[in-house]
Amino acid sequence: MTSPEQSVSAVARTLAVLRALHRLGPAPHPLATIAAEAELPSPTTHRYLRALVGEGAVERQGPHGHYAFVERPHLVSDFPLGMAGPPTGLSSTTVRTELITLQSRTGQIALAYAGVLVGRPMRVCAEKALGAHAQQLYTAPSASLRALWSAPLEADASGWVILASLGDTAAARPPFHRIREDGYALGPSPVPDRDIIAAPIWRGSTVAGAVSLLAARRQVRGVAVRDRFVSAVMDTAGAISRQMTRGQAAAS
Repeated sequence: MTSPEQSVSAVARTLAVLRALHRLGPAPHPLATIAAEAELPSPTTHRYLRALVGEGAVERQGPHGHYAFVERPHLVSDFPLGMAGPPTGLSSTTVRTELITLQSRTGQIALAYAGVLVGRPMRVCAEKALGAHAQQLYTAPSASLRALWSAPLEADASGWVILASLGDTAAARPPFHRIREDGYALGPSPVPDRDIIAAPIWRGSTVAGAVSLLAARRQVRGVAVRDRFVSAVMDTAGAISRQMTRGQAAAS
């Protein structure tokens, strides 16, 4: 059985490898270069790269074992009619890195949603880290998957945190006011036997979307595990918010 100390160490090493790939850029890089950037031994880096290849987050390219992030073009069918891709900067290597880290840290499904406020306000999946749950997730009913990829903000906790952060009359309603005070929302998901824990993503003072953890309901029932998941989601949302805010400041 893996001890908590070993789990923390594994997450730290996974993050070190992911951040090394992010700093090195999108081109394929040799193992030695990635190991040096991650400040890890080459055998350790190789082990974690192989795990990330298995997760579909990294791909091995060329005869000499170079590694790069997988570039995954989004399908038009993943988004509302007429929308060809994620509507904000939430689809990025930085966001994927943070979601993969959240997925590794919790063992659950991690997603990032963008808030689309044109027409009927929606939340739209921009990035996801499924881990070992990919096969299980895609056997869910098709209606559940459609609702997972996009839905009105009022549909579930992923949209509630965006609604609660808008600062309009909806945000003043008691349930949303409480969510804004707590900094997160918890509720049922469209996928059977899984609940959502969600926290808002900010770009400066503007809410941009949400980080959501699709967690097994039986695990969320335990207070200690639920609190750990909530903390992990809020940490991830904070890290992405800081990146987006810095990006906005650099562009202005």
